[in-house]
Amino acid sequence: MQNSLPDVNFVPQQLAPETLVSKNASVCLKRKGGLCLSIEPDSASWAVLPPLYLQFWNKLPKACTWQQVQELEHPFSVEKRQDVLIKLHQRNFVSFNGHLYHNPERLFRRQNTYPTLICFHITEACNLACRYCMADAHPSKAAMSMETFKFIINKVLHELPNAGFTIDFHGGEPMLAFNKIEEAINYTEQINKKEKLGKELCYSFQTNGTLFNADNIKRILQLPNLAIGISLDGPQEVQDENRVFARNIKLTDSKAPGEPQSPILGKGDAISHEDGTFNKVMENFRLASQMGLNLGILGVIHNPRNYIKSFNFFADDLKLRTFRLNYSSYIGRSARLLDFPLDRAADFAECWLAMIDHAYAYAKEHDLCFNISDINNQLNNLVRRDRPFMCYRSPCGAGNSILGFAIDGSIHACEEMASSGACRLAGIFDPGLNLKDLIEESPLIAQLNQRSVDNIPRCRRCAYRRFCTGGCTSKVLAFFEDIRHESPMCGYFQKVFEGLMLRLYEHPDMVHYLGGPDLKDYTFTPCFQPEQ
Repeated sequence: MQNSLPDVNFVPQQLAPETLVSKNASVCLKRKGGLCLSIEPDSASWAVLPPLYLQFWNKLPKACTWQQVQELEHPFSVEKRQDVLIKLHQRNFVSFNGHLYHNPERLFRRQNTYPTLICFHITEACNLACRYCMADAHPSKAAMSMETFKFIINKVLHELPNAGFTIDFHGGEPMLAFNKIEEAINYTEQINKKEKLGKELCYSFQTNGTLFNADNIKRILQLPNLAIGISLDGPQEVQDENRVFARNIKLTDSKAPGEPQSPILGKGDAISHEDGTFNKVMENFRLASQMGLNLGILGVIHNPRNYIKSFNFFADDLKLRTFRLNYSSYIGRSARLLDFPLDRAADFAECWLAMIDHAYAYAKEHDLCFNISDINNQLNNLVRRDRPFMCYRSPCGAGNSILGFAIDGSIHACEEMASSGACRLAGIFDPGLNLKDLIEESPLIAQLNQRSVDNIPRCRRCAYRRFCTGGCTSKVLAFFEDIRHESPMCGYFQKVFEGLMLRLYEHPDMVHYLGGPDLKDYTFTPCFQPEQ
């Protein structure tokens, strides 16, 4: 077995004749036309080998000395061979004298952290009846009491040892509970100041955008450190396909005695423009912009052929450079109303990559830089080894970066789990509960922290595991009811990361144009340049 040194950039400038060069057996080779995609999954290293480099790799024995490498029959000069070997070593493709360059255990070691993103389901009511609603929200659902909020936020501020928090208000539709959000923010600021806790606090919520008016926008602008996103899927034909008002939608029978009836659409129900939300959302988006309220944009795509339509609408019509496009998930109402065919992952990957090609060409033509999630996170995981976004880490951020609080004070490992009721850690009113102790001692959090790509059977055999990081735990639970399972979109991640590797090889400046602000000034250079 090869030994690994700590990750200390140990690179010899000159190889001695007796230096032992050994191939890393974990390297995976995938032929793609005249090129070869080479991946060392343990260290998240990759390179595209043009024909001459592949020929050199194939001529290397499993183990030999540098002197023997020099004697191989190959067009590369001695200097070129040494340069190639050092680059291969930097990517863990080969070891020198039994030492790899990267120690994967140091690269991807999980840090013990406490959640900094605190999500409150401030209400589960909503004035819409979107087909893919993960919270299965409707107008009759309940809201969190202010007493419950105040009890939770006091425990968060006093018991979790973080320097700061992002307080996120979820729904349902948060604007139905805006008075509570306003009171909650003012109360949190007051406690932080009065008790001299010194926490850095910011706030956020995601709204469907239909309830803005001049009065509540003015009030929003008075609140400190508040970021708001608006849900907009794209042009009218895309938005109104799934995001509809509840007012004209029939009621279904309640699932259990005493439950309120839920307004939903049947699979075959047509939607008229009267039901659609596009016109109202756009009216309010423009009003907010005129009044100086900057809104983030988040869209949900169920038909992947809408990706380019939505990009064009955001980039051309709205002149946006930052937005997020999520694919729909098998959680809540979508599991009942929408189809999730077996070939969905491949279809989404193909259309996502087509949008990336389109966005890259658009960005270069107009000399613009875009920040599109999740393109930015995918590019980051290919060109750097840090994993700043908790949903693209392994294990994910459930229970260690985020906590979700349901309206009754139930504590869940993430916001999506609070919607579905999954992974309940405790109740905020449980006698003797301390949040710091809960994070440190919860068997369920320990189990979630063990959901890494090294422990998921299919993932640990996959070359792309350190790039995709295993997918969303909440979505895996909803689809398979087993956190040890790979993502239901596993095929999507494989095709997307493979496609992005090949695209970065041909167009390394894609990182600049589509990588977002963190990668805008990052210079990516392919390990081996395309042969002229």
